[in-house]
Amino acid sequence: MQALRAIGALVVAFQWAASAVPGAEGGAVTFVAHRIGRYRGEACGVGDFNNDGKCDIVALPYVYDAPDWKARKVCDVKGEVDEKGRGYRWDFMNAPLDVNGDGHLDVVTCCWFGQKSEWLENPGPRGGPWKRHLIEKDGHFEHGNLYDVDGDGKRREIMPQTAHTQWYELARRPDGTRGVALHVVDPKKRPWGGGVGDVNGDGRADLLRPDAWFEAPGDIRKGTWKIHPLALGHEKENRADHTAQILVYDVDGDGHNDIVTSIAHRYGIFWHRQVVEGAARRWERRLIDKSWSQAHSLVLADLDGDGDEDLVTGKRFMAHNGKDPGGNETLGVYWYELRRGQTPLWKKHVISRAEGIGSALNVPVVDIDGDGDVDIVVTGKWGGPVLFENRRK
Repeated sequence: MQALRAIGALVVAFQWAASAVPGAEGGAVTFVAHRIGRYRGEACGVGDFNNDGKCDIVALPYVYDAPDWKARKVCDVKGEVDEKGRGYRWDFMNAPLDVNGDGHLDVVTCCWFGQKSEWLENPGPRGGPWKRHLIEKDGHFEHGNLYDVDGDGKRREIMPQTAHTQWYELARRPDGTRGVALHVVDPKKRPWGGGVGDVNGDGRADLLRPDAWFEAPGDIRKGTWKIHPLALGHEKENRADHTAQILVYDVDGDGHNDIVTSIAHRYGIFWHRQVVEGAARRWERRLIDKSWSQAHSLVLADLDGDGDEDLVTGKRFMAHNGKDPGGNETLGVYWYELRRGQTPLWKKHVISRAEGIGSALNVPVVDIDGDGDVDIVVTGKWGGPVLFENRRK
């Protein structure tokens, strides 16, 4: 990571003792943490916002330009968070996406308190504040992620976390301009949480909620999504409650995709084994870890280069201002090394613990420096973002 190493005077870098794990290509997984900012927000994203060929970091209201991570303010964000992390900023998603097709990455955002979703227009070289464009104003928005819903191999669709089930895509408006189109799959209010993945192995991306999964039709825009029961996110099995991201992956390598998720505001990270018996399918819940609470952001990525996906997550700080079980316990960021097989093993590794760093609503995992391994970005109401540089290579 030559660019980052060259800017020691501009970026305060800390190296914490992290588990060193042999990689398939001979390296070991260790992380160096780079303090990028100290803004108390809960969403972030990674993308090349100034078209210089380098990955920048967005954590509204700031974009941090690589390689020196100098912050530039691009918008205003309502809300306040005090020095103890109490309160909220009105910004719950920072999804990089070129909405208007002008060649500059914009940011799609949403807000719980403002009860709306918007996209912020990147003005490009002319600079200045990023203009807000309303997508919808329809109840609370907790978060959202970029997914490949239409199966074109590109993560350009968004599943916003709302009470009802829906997804967004880029579309051309009646006036000829480009914007965001909304597709409502089911208007029923459900527990918070969601994800996208091929549950039944038919090659289409299905939508998942804590209490149901929606089987994608042949025409995802006009067809009917078939509803199937599901029960995720509760302390008791076979009951549904609030989850973090719902991830779809064949954990045990048996050819059927399983589910990985967490109890968002209590203790428990689980994988749910899919068992297919004829035309029927059921789910067996298996524990990954319940030693800490508030795992409100999950992502799968191959950190060690062995060809399978590992789990990255961290503790959300003051999700409900410390009122949740374990809410005031030690912050940390972790990765769980997956060893696939008939009885999969998830080995816990500490990326950071007791350093005042966790993860909030999402965890971008991207090869920021282009060295062939993936790096991790986190932020939260503890004040961030922080970049964890993967030194495996």
